[in-house]
Amino acid sequence: VQLHDSQEVRERRFTSAVHAIIKRGGRCLIPVFALGRSQELLLILDAYWREHPELHSVPIYYASGVAKKCMRIYQTYINMMNEQVRDMHAHGRNPWDFEYVKSL
Repeated sequence: VQLHDSQEVRERRFTSAVHAIIKRGGRCLIPVFALGRSQELLLILDAYWREHPELHSVPIYYASGVAKKCMRIYQTYINMMNEQVRDMHAHGRNPWDFEYVKSL
C-alpha cells in the first residue's frame, strides 16, 4: 500500500520549491501534459502569488493554446467544479480570471 501526502502538504511543497527557486534568481519551467492538472497548478500558483506580495513583480506565464481554450470551457461549466472554485465564483470572483498568471 502506498500512502500519499495530503493535498495541502503536496501544494505547500510545490509552492515552497517554486518560491525557493525564484528567491535565488532562478526560473521555473513546469511541463504539464494533463489539462485538468495544468489548471489546478495555475490556481495554486495564482493563490500563492496573491498571498506573497514579494512575488507580485515575478511573472507567471502558461504557453498552451489548448489550455487557453479549456479555460473558456471551465468558465462555462463552473457549477461542475470543486467547492473552492464554486465558492470563489459565488463571491463574485471568476477563479479562471487569474490575477498573476498570463497566457503567452
